[in-house]
Amino acid sequence: MQIVLELPEDASAADRARLHYAFRLFCAIYGHQPITEYAKVTNHDVTLRYGNPGGSSCLAKERRIVWMSRGYKARDPRQPAPPPFQYVSQENCTLLHYAPTGECTPDWLGEIFEWVSCADEYSVTERDLVGRPLFAATYAGRHHLDTTIPYAAIAMQGLQRAICSVVPRASEDPGRPCRKAHLVVPTHDVDYFPAGRWHAANRLIRNAAISFAMNHLPALGVRQAGMALSVAIGWTPDPLDQIARLARGERRRGIRATYNFLTRHGHRLDAHYSLDHSGVVKTMRWLESQNMEIGIHGSYMCLDQPDGLARELSHFHARGFFPRGGRQHWLRYTLDRLIPAVEHAGLTYDTSLGWSAAIGFRAGASFPFPPYNFAEERAATFLEIPMVMMDQAFQAQHDNPEAWLSKADDLLAKSRRAGWGGISLLWHPTAFGEGWLPSNVGDIYWRVADRRAECGDAWMSAEDLVETVRQRFINAGLLPEVEAVTADVMAIEERVGAGVEVEIGGLHEPGLKPPSGLFGT
Repeated sequence: MQIVLELPEDASAADRARLHYAFRLFCAIYGHQPITEYAKVTNHDVTLRYGNPGGSSCLAKERRIVWMSRGYKARDPRQPAPPPFQYVSQENCTLLHYAPTGECTPDWLGEIFEWVSCADEYSVTERDLVGRPLFAATYAGRHHLDTTIPYAAIAMQGLQRAICSVVPRASEDPGRPCRKAHLVVPTHDVDYFPAGRWHAANRLIRNAAISFAMNHLPALGVRQAGMALSVAIGWTPDPLDQIARLARGERRRGIRATYNFLTRHGHRLDAHYSLDHSGVVKTMRWLESQNMEIGIHGSYMCLDQPDGLARELSHFHARGFFPRGGRQHWLRYTLDRLIPAVEHAGLTYDTSLGWSAAIGFRAGASFPFPPYNFAEERAATFLEIPMVMMDQAFQAQHDNPEAWLSKADDLLAKSRRAGWGGISLLWHPTAFGEGWLPSNVGDIYWRVADRRAECGDAWMSAEDLVETVRQRFINAGLLPEVEAVTADVMAIEERVGAGVEVEIGGLHEPGLKPPSGLFGT
């Protein structure tokens, strides 16, 4: 569908840039062709126009015009967003930043921009102990929002319904890039690498202390202390060494996941390994042979320098690995530093946007999107794949497995109802085996994975997702054109639809064995 957007003549340059961004993003997700008000076209399907229809809703339908309230006006992102209020109509029930006026539909483009740009987050100055924006001070925290609701996706649904009201042949369902599947990216941040039994015993003792003192899990703490003793005297292998077992379980299920590795130990909160360790490189090559993707896990301090992420990426290149994206360690970032760093490194995606202690949609988005670069008033040059679910957010429900499984199922169901997905999940390898978290937390990953087919979910690596959806964002004018892609998207769709693993980008060498020392080998 060809859609024309007409903005008011007195709209500022920032208004135009931001609303055009939201418009193009909506078109990318729904598969429409965006046309700006500057283009001279006569055969378009519908017009989005700001203003008052003058009391003639019939005329609007006849001319296929959707009249939107003029709500959004550009502000400095250091100023907080207006508080939300409940909006209820015959077609929609959601939260809005701006009240609709007269007979006009809400300013859905303004709502999309407020959520997806995370504009309010730039105004948050309070930081937690790691240096991240304090959740209680964020928009969701201040206003006690239900983070499991994808507000940006709901705003897009509202706009599509408004379009359907004047173009009856239009479908409310977004055109899906991969048949009828809901796309999910499983990821694993490698924050621990085996370095001998004494190192493992020390880590297990620390985890036991945390289980006792901080997580109030005394039974788990006792078991972890017992593990530490057993490992120290050589009775059992390292229970934290779960990479091989995890990858093998995924391979048996036809899942291609993304494993993010750190390059260095530059801070006490970084993992105690680097790419200089031969065992790390061997493990990465073995994972590639198992058809897994290798991504970059930006170190704790890498964003403290503008070129920090790019320099860490060069360490991968020097060893023959070419990650296309990754995630920041500890989720330690602010958007004003993350966006230029990922762009400077030339990465095609990032999966950092999420919370460690809560599940849900940090940008209100249940879909991938290029973040908004406020410094240059444009879309970023990479895709953000929202991280909506992390292992440690479930440890509070360890004693009620069905409760946390229900939470996970409900979150994914909301994403499915909102569109075709493009979200990421994070389970650390150490979340399996009880060396860090209760066993039920690891089990939830496998239970959700094993139900993916019946739920209509297609699990794929982050780079496969990017190859599958990138052209939609190029067509909408949000991402730059690229040279020949590295994968055949149709082949990805056919394999995913058939429930077969997708082999792209890795060394497929069935005879290559995992490096010695990996638990479960």
